[in-house]
Amino acid sequence: MTAGYVMERLHQLRTPPFDAQILFDELSRVESMISEEVMNEGPVRLYADADGQAALLAGPPYDGMYLHYLCAKVDLMMQEYDSANTEMTVFTGLYDEYAKWFRRKHLPGRGAAVKGYV
Repeated sequence: MTAGYVMERLHQLRTPPFDAQILFDELSRVESMISEEVMNEGPVRLYADADGQAALLAGPPYDGMYLHYLCAKVDLMMQEYDSANTEMTVFTGLYDEYAKWFRRKHLPGRGAAVKGYV
């Protein structure tokens, strides 16, 4: 899934009266969260290119989390708190499932040392 596709779908579902850059920054924020918290690769920054072809980290069937996150953020900005809570609950469920899947598929090698474990 690409950033441009997510932004297009968002505008089909919600018609926010906000600058598109604000929403793209939110998309970049959730992408960085996935990179840091799930993949342990550090922060990333999405940049809006001319055709919106920046590929996102999470693929199907978990890629719907991006849209739910953005819908929740739009609903919060519009003070639609019930809808925002529902969207964030769905996002959290998809995010948790993606994190579990990623960790199962990317197990450390045998005898690997654990660093930074508290």
